[in-house]
Amino acid sequence: MRALILHANKFGTKVITKSNWPKGIEPEKRKSLAEDMKNCLVVFFCVENGDTEKQLGELYQEILKTADEVKTANLMIAPFVHLSKNIAKPNVAKELYEKLMKKFEKTNFIIKSSHFGYHKSLLLDIKGHPGSFRYREFY
Repeated sequence: MRALILHANKFGTKVITKSNWPKGIEPEKRKSLAEDMKNCLVVFFCVENGDTEKQLGELYQEILKTADEVKTANLMIAPFVHLSKNIAKPNVAKELYEKLMKKFEKTNFIIKSSHFGYHKSLLLDIKGHPGSFRYREFY
């Protein structure tokens, strides 16, 4: 599993169209076609072949640690297949994405997510302090 974690002033995303890659992807059903959030951690992550709940747990812990360090409770979870060439099957990626979202349900975090299975536009304004950009790999 790979992740790019960014401390942002603002993040925005808007659905353009359903994705047809990778083959077999089933986009999630959403009420809203757009999401935005200010002063947040944006967590772009990609599920790779062989990833399990172990890697998901490590990502979760990294998100908690980073959120504490940058002092934000706002989280934008963004599935982002473009971080790897060794991607998991779409159903596995979607399952782990949903499990990650569920881990935050009973926390004090304000959590939103970018749309799984869609091509979308992105607006990203990243803070410039040390630690505002983090790339992580979990094996």
